[in-house]
Amino acid sequence: MKGQAAMEYLMTYGWAILIVVAVIAALYAMGVFRIGGTTVPCSPCFSYFAFVDYSSATKDLVIRNGPKTINITSITDDGNNDATSTILYQRVEPGATITITGVDSGETITITYVDLNSGLSHTDSATLH
Repeated sequence: MKGQAAMEYLMTYGWAILIVVAVIAALYAMGVFRIGGTTVPCSPCFSYFAFVDYSSATKDLVIRNGPKTINITSITDDGNNDATSTILYQRVEPGATITITGVDSGETITITYVDLNSGLSHTDSATLH
């Protein structure tokens, strides 16, 4: 009888400890214990392109292409329209970085591109903060 009571005690508390460890692991994975900023920097936040870096000194914006092979047909800004890239009208592979020069803080960048798989044209824009 004592052996059964001891085994039930260990099983009950064993499961409770296992649940507590799982909850702590889930909270850690969600970043609850992370010190510092709670969000990943995203400026500008395009819906298709990923922000990589921006230099206000050189006015260069670096973004990463999404999962499709594209051809960028135009890059415009709402400022003095000096945003340019050497990648215009060239095939851009998935995951490739694209450098856009002449981008001032506060400008809205609009990128028009063609998905080479479907042939459809798309427009993506974001404001640099």
